[in-house]
Amino acid sequence: MLKQVSASASKAFKAGLRHFWAECTPAEVPSNTNLCILPNGVRVATEETNSPLASIALYIEAGSRFETACNNGITHFIEHMAYKGFNSMTKYQLKDSLFLMGAKLNAQTSREIQIYSAKCLAESAGNIIHILSNVITDLALSEEEIEAERYNICLEMVDADNDPKQVVFDYLHQTAFQGTPLSQRVIGPTRNIQRFDRDFTATFLCEHYQPYKLALVSSGCLDHCEMVNFALARFGHMVGNPAYESDEGPCRFTGSQVIYRDDSMPFAHVAIAVEAPGYNSSEYLKLLAASCIVGSWNKCQGGGINNASPLAQSAATTNICESFESFYITYRDIGLWGCYFVCDRMNLEDMVYNIQNTWMNLSVSTLYSEARRGALQAYLKLAKAISGDPCDDIGMQAIYRCSRKSIEEIANDLSTVNQQNIKETVDKYIYDKCPAVVAVGPTENLPDYTRIRAGMYWLRF
Repeated sequence: MLKQVSASASKAFKAGLRHFWAECTPAEVPSNTNLCILPNGVRVATEETNSPLASIALYIEAGSRFETACNNGITHFIEHMAYKGFNSMTKYQLKDSLFLMGAKLNAQTSREIQIYSAKCLAESAGNIIHILSNVITDLALSEEEIEAERYNICLEMVDADNDPKQVVFDYLHQTAFQGTPLSQRVIGPTRNIQRFDRDFTATFLCEHYQPYKLALVSSGCLDHCEMVNFALARFGHMVGNPAYESDEGPCRFTGSQVIYRDDSMPFAHVAIAVEAPGYNSSEYLKLLAASCIVGSWNKCQGGGINNASPLAQSAATTNICESFESFYITYRDIGLWGCYFVCDRMNLEDMVYNIQNTWMNLSVSTLYSEARRGALQAYLKLAKAISGDPCDDIGMQAIYRCSRKSIEEIANDLSTVNQQNIKETVDKYIYDKCPAVVAVGPTENLPDYTRIRAGMYWLRF
């Protein structure tokens, strides 16, 4: 029986793990979602829908947070090697097989999670799962492909360095989480890329891609028992070794500043962020709603004084920036909450003042209408993500929570968000806190860090 697969058979394996989900049991899932844990620790989550297509993804707890300075970038390197051929199938055979199935593969790597995904017809699910399993168990790692991907990654590095927004957020992680693995770039440094070879990559795969770090998820007209059987056939042979369990390292936040001045750039790109709780926090939705209240704006957007966000009203009517966007980046146990903006060099001081003024108003005088607008926009944002590809939501919750909240439960939680608890949460995490500040471009007019820090509080009587 399915429930026996996910419970008693894995108790002995879980007992040897320090992993956060070692004591969890698959529960609290929507009626059309099934979640279980195989005997070796692989999580299998499925959502049955009437869609004729199947969306299948393999989520892996891997990324730059689980790497060291010596192997930083290896997970991203493995992503590049993923579909370059297996010992049992050349890349040309793989290409022909995908063409005949009409399937589309994708891969992406972040600081905490790596995803290999596919969209296909339901009858091709078994073949797709076989391909996804080969990515972590049967990579060919030919020297010719390794050299080609080294070159491609170097080109990717050049593109990343030419994108001011990506540079800002890489610097933001480096300064906010300095001295911790979260500060490392996903792509890694050039010196590491040149060192990665077949033996190094194969050893890392064997040691760090453990079954208890895997979650196989699907959405579409796929039967859960059938998915479990596929998972047992392809991943059931993997044997986890708790001795190789990755240490995710500390998650220390440091209020600090990084400035890269380049007067040849037409605009300055700036990000200001504070420490925030992670994905599993009970205050996640409140801070997400607060972020939606601040909102986003760019010059292509109309509205002027009729924009809902006070910061957008100010930006539209005074022309102090080209664009801004509020962000809330979450990891398992920590996050970054803040605002990224692009503006002319002479408007930096005014823009920083307006952002901080908006934040302080959130902690002092959030209105009922603003709280409801923020909660509804947060709901819309989450609902769009789930409706776009449910696998993303299922996989994230399977990795972080080992359970799944339905959109109805999320809506119920957001219905409790009001102006009072938003003010309390903003006061707790933002008011009078040291920010991390990053600026790239013509930054001459940016206030120094002590002035920005002083703007994080108001004298209140």
